[in-house]
Amino acid sequence: MIATTAEITREVYKPGDFIFFEGDLDFHFYIIEFGEVQIFTKNAQGTRINIATIEPGESFGEFALLDKAPRSASAQALTEVSLFKVSQVGFEDLLNELPVWSSSMLRNFAVRLKNMNQVLKTVPQFVKKGQ
Repeated sequence: MIATTAEITREVYKPGDFIFFEGDLDFHFYIIEFGEVQIFTKNAQGTRINIATIEPGESFGEFALLDKAPRSASAQALTEVSLFKVSQVGFEDLLNELPVWSSSMLRNFAVRLKNMNQVLKTVPQFVKKGQ
């Protein structure tokens, strides 16, 4: 059970609400309690490229927390969403207290990277002519 503290807070978003934008400086990550979130970016022409749909029990936003860099993508609620917003301290607490969750998160990263590879194969500038 995740307690709501200053390090871990619950937030609710309506369909279409943005949780964060690409380029934001925000060092939190999120765990979905219920609902779905779309992670996306935009190419140089401004065309939206959907990266992943995140579902209940899954997390997102960890990269900015880990590398302290601006957000590499945007997150938008597809449905009503309840999620837990976790700070750096909350993240470290979860890693220490829930080693099974930690290994699950690493597996989730691997799946997302594989999915990203599939997305890139469909983006014109990454597809070789004649393929």
